[in-house]
Amino acid sequence: MPSLNRRSFLASSTAALVAAGGCNALPESPPALAHWVTVYLGDREETHEVTVTVTDEADETVFEKEYSLSDDNEADEHALFPDSADPETVVVTVDGTEFERDWPGFEQPRLPCDGDNRSGIEVWVENGPDGSPGVRIEADCQYVTMESVTHD
Repeated sequence: MPSLNRRSFLASSTAALVAAGGCNALPESPPALAHWVTVYLGDREETHEVTVTVTDEADETVFEKEYSLSDDNEADEHALFPDSADPETVVVTVDGTEFERDWPGFEQPRLPCDGDNRSGIEVWVENGPDGSPGVRIEADCQYVTMESVTHD
């Protein structure tokens, strides 16, 4: 027959393990903040093949995505890349024509991105009066995390 000390030890050990079970979980890490790129087709009746590339100071690509914009697919919102990337240059290629711009905040005053908000851009693909493609880039600040949006 087991002794009282052995029963007490087993009971208290089991209770301690159950109680400590929730304490062993690792604390959750904060969500990974992100920059974003949103692309819009300004002239819905047009069709354009577009590539957006963002590079850092070392000319390393931190973001690149291709788009086929048309009336059926006039926008792609919140394509993300990590906040740890330090974007410097944006190159938008529309039907083979390149447009290069500085990332908002590079060589100009930083956007007023307060707190956990991060900078991102909206790229508007538009046509000039002569029908040639053009781009308009607008900057914004938002709270976006890498987990906010999932893309294929």
